[in-house]
Amino acid sequence: MNNLVILDLDGVIISGQSQKIFLKYLFKEKIIGVVFYLKIYFWFVLYKSGLVKNPKKIMEYAFSFLSDRAVGEMENIIDDFFEKNFKQCIFSEMVDIINEHKQKGRVILIVSNAAIFIVKKVADFLGINNCIGTQLEIIDGKFTGKILGDIVYGKNKINYIKYFITKNNLNLDNSYAYTDHISDLDLLLMVKNPFAVNPDILLMKEAKDKGWSILLFKNIC
Repeated sequence: MNNLVILDLDGVIISGQSQKIFLKYLFKEKIIGVVFYLKIYFWFVLYKSGLVKNPKKIMEYAFSFLSDRAVGEMENIIDDFFEKNFKQCIFSEMVDIINEHKQKGRVILIVSNAAIFIVKKVADFLGINNCIGTQLEIIDGKFTGKILGDIVYGKNKINYIKYFITKNNLNLDNSYAYTDHISDLDLLLMVKNPFAVNPDILLMKEAKDKGWSILLFKNIC
């Protein structure tokens, strides 16, 4: 059985929060208005400070801008966003780590609470075949602005990973996980080789207490 490498996206593969970077892009391109932008941006501040725990409510509001927008139109927006704003936010150090895992034949999985179209764009760029992200409802080729199923956060993230492991006949015997946030503590506890990447204060403490590897990359976005 192939060994599994589990990667978070925000703060691990890319510098910063993908959805925050995307929000700034949408505002700059006049796809969303100032009130919409400020309301979501304020939530990011609260989340970063630890005052907000579950992001589902604000995510449901944030994705409302997609309502009645064609899938093809959104794909063009994502392509433009990736080239203009997002590609340069990928940590070169993590690209090297990913390539090393590839060379050793390990199965690599990106798991993120970000919208799946952002997660998949990064996965495709890095040549990673497996990714999990928050799914959005599509009817007749158009987004409804609603989340489909559960967001990929906390215990839900663990459930998605366990399903992926079972479906692909994998195990965690010599597994790896890279994440930056205390909300993913259970994930790091699951694997043989846990890595705290640019960890928040609480995860930094846990990593030091448990003797886990800590990777610190310079902020580039």
